[in-house]
Amino acid sequence: MNILIIEDEHLAARRLENMIHEYDPSIKIVAQLESVTESVEWFRNNPAPDLIFLDIHLEDNVSFAIFNQVTISSPFVFTTATDQKSTREFEVKKIDYLLKPIIQKELVQMIEKYRKLPLSERKVVDAETFRSFMNCK
Repeated sequence: MNILIIEDEHLAARRLENMIHEYDPSIKIVAQLESVTESVEWFRNNPAPDLIFLDIHLEDNVSFAIFNQVTISSPFVFTTATDQKSTREFEVKKIDYLLKPIIQKELVQMIEKYRKLPLSERKVVDAETFRSFMNCK
């Protein structure tokens, strides 16, 4: 399994990588990216990962901006320290998320969920869905 981490806080990205490897050392972290600009460039030049962990607020913009510039065919999980109201909105839109600080048990459950899903059922969200999500905030 190849995982991409998009997180502008270096310590949070490193902690997430360590937690992933604690669960399964065979998982490959293909990159750790910190910005929308860096992420867009990476998606244009690399094959899609199996799963993306994506922070909402990056150093140069909100991560939703990535989806306005490139098509992403991988399922993803938002990692956020957002408030309870916003997490309810994630649930309504059926967008997966993990609250920071991430708990190992919840991370493992999320990865196992994606591993068990047939490829045809893995949720991939397009830019229009993001715009809709952002409008409900």
